Amino acid sequence: MTQLDRERFTEEEVSEMKEVIEGIGSHLSPDVAGWVWSKYTKIVNTQEKQPCMCGKSAQHWRRGVETIRAFVKDWYE
Repeated sequence: MTQLDRERFTEEEVSEMKEVIEGIGSHLSPDVAGWVWSKYTKIVNTQEKQPCMCGKSAQHWRRGVETIRAFVKDWYE
């Protein structure tokens, strides 16, 4: 976790990420898909287009969720 990361995110934002990401299991609900992609692209500092919700895009969604989980874990260590 860099100082830049700590400056780009508020404690409240990371707390929200922790709460939401803990509720995501093996199935990503379309209700939170936009939220996941928004947080993922902010963490990796990119403007990737949001993938569709079809099975072929599963690896993209998995990457997004895992990136958020790792970020939250690093934040609290």
